[in-house]
Amino acid sequence: MLKGLKLGKTSIVACSVLLVLSMLITACGSNSTQETGSQAAKPAETDKVAESSSELPEVKLTWYFPGNFPQPDQDLVFEEVNKILKSKINATVDFKPFSFGDYDQKMQVVIASGEPYDIAFTASWINNYTQNVSKGALLPLDDLLIKYAPKSYAAVPESFWEATKVKGKIYGFVNQQISARTPSMRFPKDLADKYKLDLSSINGKINVDTLNLLEPYLTSVHNDDPTKAFITSFNEFGDTFNLDYISGFNIPGAVDFDDETLKVINQFETPQAKKFAAVMRDWNAKGLMNSKERISQKKDEWVDAKAGKWAMNIGGAYKPGGNIGDTAQAGYPMVDAPAGSAHLTTSGITATMQGINRNSKNPERAMMVLELLNTDKDLYNLLNFGMKDKHFKIDADGFMIPGENQKAYNPQVPWMFATNFLANIEKGMPKTIWEDTKKMNEAAEPSKLLGFTFNAEPVKSEIAKVSAVYDEYFRAIELGVSSEEKYNEFLSKMKTAGSEKIIAEMQTQVDAWKATK
Repeated sequence: MLKGLKLGKTSIVACSVLLVLSMLITACGSNSTQETGSQAAKPAETDKVAESSSELPEVKLTWYFPGNFPQPDQDLVFEEVNKILKSKINATVDFKPFSFGDYDQKMQVVIASGEPYDIAFTASWINNYTQNVSKGALLPLDDLLIKYAPKSYAAVPESFWEATKVKGKIYGFVNQQISARTPSMRFPKDLADKYKLDLSSINGKINVDTLNLLEPYLTSVHNDDPTKAFITSFNEFGDTFNLDYISGFNIPGAVDFDDETLKVINQFETPQAKKFAAVMRDWNAKGLMNSKERISQKKDEWVDAKAGKWAMNIGGAYKPGGNIGDTAQAGYPMVDAPAGSAHLTTSGITATMQGINRNSKNPERAMMVLELLNTDKDLYNLLNFGMKDKHFKIDADGFMIPGENQKAYNPQVPWMFATNFLANIEKGMPKTIWEDTKKMNEAAEPSKLLGFTFNAEPVKSEIAKVSAVYDEYFRAIELGVSSEEKYNEFLSKMKTAGSEKIIAEMQTQVDAWKATK
């Protein structure tokens, strides 16, 4: 490039060389996007974006997500977030929160209707990721991540990005958190103390064959207060079945963690699933489920815990310091223990992600928003915990404590928007909590299917049908109000909807993936 320069006086030569060198440096920064792998992204690119943000045209984005919403001060917090986004990347966001119970249905309508939006939370368990990819609803993010979110891209392990890939492309922006999965058993501390529950006797020992270990405690609670119930869901307790679910629990298709052959089976036909349904029927007959009140709800919410209606819960993912978050959500002290042994799975990694709408008019700016939230600690904590000294405070030891108006904004979903590892450490949690969480991820037993992502395109019609069947039956099953005949009817309808075709397609893809290993 220097050969073609015609140099004049010495001062002109110096200025020209400096100009060319600066252009070369900029060009080298741009060329880094051609590299592959999360370590290829250079942090300097983020600075380049930041420097040019004042020249960006103003845009307004729309972001859908579930959580413990509405919150009284959410509009106030969203306004403060938008002030920062406006100043840094000349963008604002129309935040669209929905309750966990309503989010799936809402996103189905939004996607089917073609309603404009830019970002949406997507996962293996809600607003199903692989189904969204098969529908063509999500945009491939590979190039956008490298160019507009280099720091976030580099911070996530390469194996995690591999777990998100469908046909070689990344469609989900990973929110790092606890990815090693075993359900958490949560108990109100006053009840655990009152009824002398020995957590050590059940720690890591609960599955369908050992649920009887919980019955004496549940019976004692019920005898004193019949409104307090055993709370779990079919899909969350399904994490104790020793199975890796290929396209989410609601879609037939799983592989046993111990099966070297990687045979795909229908999880709903397993002895584990059938026994779970039978135990729930038995416990409902004994009054332990409070099913008459709960049947009108699509999903059990933390508002019921706050109202004192939980005898215990099995769900979510056990993680270091989890009882502190549970305590905040319930409004009273909670204690917890892992139900079983943790496994690292593709579905665990894809449990918390953001997707960008394939039809977004501003995908670059959407990615810039995600980069900011995953790198700007103050911005992240504002969106998650509210305004400092109003909704939360930081004590002299550096721990987060409730602010005077915490109840006005406390959604308790720090894994929802971005990496959980930026979160303020709450008082009572160890200062090493995020290092401990990363170590737990690293120590978990990896699934033999880790890294395999199902391409649902060939059976997307059948998946839509079996998903509808699951939605029709799951609530009655997990509440114990579904008879054995009804459960068999559920299995029959699954077959009619195409479960066997789905499993055959999964097996074909698993076999092809296995052959490359």
